[in-house]
Amino acid sequence: MKKKLLFITPLFPKNKDDDTIVPFIYQFCNYLDTNFDDLQIDIIALRYPDKKKEYSINSLKIYPVGGGFKTKWNSVLVISKALIKGIKLFGRTDYDGILSFWYSDTAIVGNLLKLIFRVKHFTWLQGQDVKSNNKYLRLFRPTEDQLIVVGKNHQEVLKKHWGMTVKKIANVAVDTNTFPELNIEQRPIDIIGVGNLGALKNYSLFIEIILELKKVFKNINVIICGDGEEKEMLNTKIDSLGLRGNITLMGYVPNKKVRELLNDSKILLHTSQFEGNSMVVQEALYSGCKVISTFPLLERITNFFFEDNKASLIKQSTTLLSKNHEAKRVRHFKIEETADVIYSCFFDSK
Repeated sequence: MKKKLLFITPLFPKNKDDDTIVPFIYQFCNYLDTNFDDLQIDIIALRYPDKKKEYSINSLKIYPVGGGFKTKWNSVLVISKALIKGIKLFGRTDYDGILSFWYSDTAIVGNLLKLIFRVKHFTWLQGQDVKSNNKYLRLFRPTEDQLIVVGKNHQEVLKKHWGMTVKKIANVAVDTNTFPELNIEQRPIDIIGVGNLGALKNYSLFIEIILELKKVFKNINVIICGDGEEKEMLNTKIDSLGLRGNITLMGYVPNKKVRELLNDSKILLHTSQFEGNSMVVQEALYSGCKVISTFPLLERITNFFFEDNKASLIKQSTTLLSKNHEAKRVRHFKIEETADVIYSCFFDSK
């Protein structure tokens, strides 16, 4: 008899090709679906897709609530609809437990279903939900043993802001079967940036760093994959600094294409103001890139460089670009271990 888990997430891809939507969550679920034959996974998606008809991706069954992103005040309605959906699913399936992604309205739904059906429930914090402004953590404070974090740095931030020491760490990791063959030849892209063009990713700083690097590397070739509310401002800044011939804004790029571009890049420059444990960092390391990041991972990782100020970011970038690039796959976190952590929360052994 199969073991059964119910996952609750804000978003989930509407099909296999919709790969820019929560790529880590999708690839993690797909990994479980492919490698854990004894496990059935059903998924409630609260806000995306906006359709409400259930569908399947491989053996994964997805049940969208269709909450959308119309207003921040519709959370009560979304939670109510998701709770009703969960009760109906429990009515026909004997779930062994519930996993919520992010400590947000997903965790509220999971906790309510836990109280009703007396099953195990864990919430896997994924990013900014560990910060002090998380209203859900303030209003519905969990116990430490109900939570999972995505890395040691994530663990430290949660402890700092909330005084909670979470022992369960399920690191962000990549499925190595989804990468192109490692490019050990020429890599025409000197620096790549990947992420939403919003204030959090701090691409204004990214561009200022490229301006300084151009003084040393006149023909530096840089691309940025992503779109967002700061696109127009960043375009204006690129033009005003005379970097149009050096920086290309690619717009939204499918995850598959991102991995191909990483495979042609020397350095991933990640200037984000906050991360849990970014998937693109792990993708870049496995793609043979060096990674220079403004957030730490609290791990000693080959080819990963943490720098916390502009001058250091420029210096490290200059040092790496001055050397011949030797592509080497780095796989510090393993998706097999991440899957085992989650599985062991609910079951004794695989």
